[in-house]
Parts: sequence; C-alpha cells; structure tokens
Amino acid sequence: MKTLRPTQEEMKKRIARFKELKPRSASLQAKTGIPMEVIRMLNPKANYVLMAPDDIPGLLSVNPVVNGGHEGVLRVGIAECAAGDGPGLHVHWKTHETFIALSGKWRINWGDEGEEHVILEPFDMIAVPPKVTRQFINISDKDAHLLVLIQGKKEDFNDVGWPAKAADPILAKYGPEMIERLEQAGWKFRLDANAPAETAEAEA
Repeated sequence: MKTLRPTQEEMKKRIARFKELKPRSASLQAKTGIPMEVIRMLNPKANYVLMAPDDIPGLLSVNPVVNGGHEGVLRVGIAECAAGDGPGLHVHWKTHETFIALSGKWRINWGDEGEEHVILEPFDMIAVPPKVTRQFINISDKDAHLLVLIQGKKEDFNDVGWPAKAADPILAKYGPEMIERLEQAGWKFRLDANAPAETAEAEA
C-alpha cells in the first residue's frame, strides 16, 4: 500500500481558517427565515462548524467547512459566546458531545434543571454522554471560544430536544406563531422530542 501526497489545492478542502468561518446562525436564518434575534435566543453568539459530513441531517451541522468525520461520525465545531452567554439547556439523545475550553472560563451545567455544574478553564475538557440535559455558559468577562465535538451515527444527528420553558421568552416576545415556525424548522420544545421511540414512550 502506498502513502498519498495530496496537492496544495486538494488539501485546501481540508483546512478550516478561523478568520474565514461564517457563523452557523447566518445559514440557519437564510434556510429557515427565522429572525436572527430569535435564533440568538436559542444559540450562542456564534457557532462555527469546522468539520462534519456534508449530509448530516438536522440543524447542528449546516455548511461545514471541511467535509469529513465520516468514519464514526465526528462533527467538529467552535462556539463563540459573549460574556454570560450560551445556549439554553438541551439534550442529545444518541450523540456524544465533548467540550474543550479554548479560551475564557466556562460553566457546564447538566441535569434537567441544570442543577449540576463544573467549571472549565482553557484546555479542560468534559465529555457529556447521551440522554443528559446540558448547557454551556461563558462566565468570563469577554468573548470566549469552546471547542465542541459531537460523535455518533449519521442518522442520529437530529437528536436534540429542548425543555418547554426554553420557548417561554420567545413566546412572550413573538407569540405562538414564532414557536410554530421554529418547530417546523426543526427545534422541538420538549425534552423527549427527537428522542428514540423507546425513550419517548418511557417518558410519556
């Protein structure tokens, strides 16, 4: 078996330059028509998808820079959050999510009410298993970056559920029509949403 020597041009498709990344929120806004202010209520300031197979289903992996991570599957991303910011509590039913602090200080909450937590400092890591409700919050005094790795089978990547209360601020400001639009676009405001059938039945 011979080794390979890709050309510079071929390797360009396998390099993600941070300064050239576009936040996932812009793609979500263009794809769904949901106002950016509403998307920000459910997502960090910026979430960049560096690498993922380009055909992973769901909202988590739109427009990866590098089409990769097919064996396994691995999605590599960076979340950028302003001070005090982060996504709401949510659950991944089948995929594994790993956080590595790149800069700043992060509070990682888990439990259906976020009752447990740990603090990550630069280069600390936590691997959150499936079926655990989780949340990350930048507790620094300026923008910070968190490396986010999601692993699982390709067909399991549309497995995120949100607690019903995550919809409350959006409902109060925009009304039920916006919740309906979000749900049609893929957000589900029930922790058992997108759960495997046996899990959803057990929680019904």
